[in-house]
Amino acid sequence: MPVHNADIAAIFEEIAELLEIQSANPFRIRAYRNAATTVGEFGRDLAAMIHAGEKLPKIAGIGDDLSRKIHEIATTGHCTLLDRLHKALPATVTELLKIPRLGPKRVRALYDELHVRDIAALRTAAEKGQIQALPGFGPKTEQHILQALRDQGMQERRFRRALAAQYEIGRASCRERV
Repeated sequence: MPVHNADIAAIFEEIAELLEIQSANPFRIRAYRNAATTVGEFGRDLAAMIHAGEKLPKIAGIGDDLSRKIHEIATTGHCTLLDRLHKALPATVTELLKIPRLGPKRVRALYDELHVRDIAALRTAAEKGQIQALPGFGPKTEQHILQALRDQGMQERRFRRALAAQYEIGRASCRERV
């Protein structure tokens, strides 16, 4: 499967989210978020450049470490750092990020304060009214979480704009050929 800038950006964004759940250095988290935006909006296909044997250009905010990760993602389709982060957290915790209105900070609060490790524990905490007692949550948030869990399909997924735009461009070019 070919890798595009949007795929690299999505991996960097996921790394930032997992680092945030782990309470990593805020500057490191911001570096990955900024890299996700920069790569997602970059005008040339970085993976295609790497596969063509071209050297990556100097990109603002992308140092040697991030350049190596871009190269790794472009050539292998995955990132070792992301794999390590997934192993460091229960797999079910990353599932919590797919629930609308639960970002990394809220997942971290649920993880630390209520020991929520999976969807079942989240449902139990919400049904018992424990979530609204946490700072930054409240009854409305708890109700939204319960509703999202009832819908269980969790169709409301979050997409980075660059990823959505890339897929929209692909769909448009397919329509032109038909």
